[in-house]
Amino acid sequence: MIQQQSHVGLVAWSFALRPEEPSRCNRCLAGEVWRIVREEEKNGRRVLIIAQGEIAEALKKLHMPLAYIVERHHITGEYLDSQEVMAQAAEILMSYGVTEVIPVANPFLHLRRCRMLVREFGFMLIERRIRRIGFDKDSLQSWTRGPVRWVLHEPCVWMYVCLFANKEER
Repeated sequence: MIQQQSHVGLVAWSFALRPEEPSRCNRCLAGEVWRIVREEEKNGRRVLIIAQGEIAEALKKLHMPLAYIVERHHITGEYLDSQEVMAQAAEILMSYGVTEVIPVANPFLHLRRCRMLVREFGFMLIERRIRRIGFDKDSLQSWTRGPVRWVLHEPCVWMYVCLFANKEER
């Protein structure tokens, strides 16, 4: 008897932007995507991969087939943040009937936020271990250059999300 494969979504968030992508952090994240997808496939699950553009670049070099790439905010000129990546991914995942999602992000606090986003968008969270990604001291994004900068940046993100996110729903 042939076992029917179930589908799971995987959303990968980039980290530490550089003028020349993919950065070391994004190559490491792509490696984690590759590893997790291979594990899921061994367990008979097909994976629908949605990756932020910088990770997609690295995945192409690993010959990993991507379903979708999130490259820019749906509002021209707006910053593509983690919430917007999940919002775009959610539309795609729902159109395929996917209910379970594996988030892949830098495990130093960013993964925690991305896991919360998966739940907030109504998906069942599948947690997989993400190995150390680190930081990039030469990143164009100052908050991704080291752990202290990231820790100082996070409260600002949470405050912004609480005050301004989903303001059209209020």
